[in-house]
Amino acid sequence: MYRFAYAIYMLMIASAGVTFVFLEDIETDYGLPAWGIGLISSLAFISILFASLVFSPLGDRGHIRLIGAAGIVATIIGNAWIGFGTELWSIATARALVGVGTGMFSVAARKALIGDSVDNSGERIGALLSAAVAGFIAGPGLGAWLGEWGGIEAPYVVIAILITVLAIPVVAWLGSAPVALSDTVSLRSMLPLLKRPNARVALACQSAIFFNLGVFDSTVDEYLTDFGLDNVEVGFVLIVIGLPLIVLPPWAGRRVDRSHRPALFLFAATAAFVPIILSMGIFEVLAVFIALAVVETTTESFIFPAAAKVIVVETGASESAIGQGLLDAVAQTVGAIAAFTAPIMFDLTDGPLGSFGMSGAFAAVMITIAARELFSTRTSLATT
Repeated sequence: MYRFAYAIYMLMIASAGVTFVFLEDIETDYGLPAWGIGLISSLAFISILFASLVFSPLGDRGHIRLIGAAGIVATIIGNAWIGFGTELWSIATARALVGVGTGMFSVAARKALIGDSVDNSGERIGALLSAAVAGFIAGPGLGAWLGEWGGIEAPYVVIAILITVLAIPVVAWLGSAPVALSDTVSLRSMLPLLKRPNARVALACQSAIFFNLGVFDSTVDEYLTDFGLDNVEVGFVLIVIGLPLIVLPPWAGRRVDRSHRPALFLFAATAAFVPIILSMGIFEVLAVFIALAVVETTTESFIFPAAAKVIVVETGASESAIGQGLLDAVAQTVGAIAAFTAPIMFDLTDGPLGSFGMSGAFAAVMITIAARELFSTRTSLATT
């Protein structure tokens, strides 16, 4: 049954990918300003942030079936609505509803997958990540092809129908999954995590990745369109770029599970990520951009499960939802900021230098913070 949960999560993220490939069309057809595109992109992050903060404590208290079911309903309604929006407020609201639903389901699914033990949690979270990325990169292609047949609304309606079909077995699985619970967990339970060096390493590295995701999400469609690619070709390029994130995370998660120093593992992968992002804004050649992006997603395949593993080790299974919620909240915050500002920076520099340069600079700051936390004391290093 848990494999159906992967499928639903893939479809939820595919919805974001569909929007992603239509951003240029939405901006042109409906006459939206650059900040409007940034708003639509950032709302996905903000709404998931909201859901992570509000519902993570409830996940650790054992309410994952209710949270997951409500999230599924929200994404069905949001997808059915978003395809028919023609104004900024309606598109943005529907996008936010999908984001809230996706965040709620993510809280429930990760709690159920981690279960009552932290063993193999890196592999499980890595598999969920693979499903998410599969949806994200399949979404643009699906959206482009179905859009050619039935208009912009067609892919959203198809996604809503497929989620509806899978809903009952997934909700049943959430209700029967064995999980470790905590009766005392609350939002305040996040605060002790912020005092732990390894947790701060994970938060810094995750922030670097999600800031770049915000930049990528809100600008790459325009960037690839400037090269003369149509929607179908953009979708194909995104599939090529995303392949490492489909194939590698479960394997990378197993490597992390076997590591005695997951925080050090995470730091090394993120350090390799920084110069790649800086380079992506400099070389305005399509083949070079694709090659760099493939290397970037390869490093991300290790970073995502490693960050999740570090936090799970710090919280234990009983408070895994609140720990993953904190990781999500920080990541979605910086992702929203990046998604809102990147289109503006892209327009100011008339290309990717401003947006990816901003992302590379932010990542450099985050890896510096991670290095300080990881190597500043012997105690920190001994527990990584």
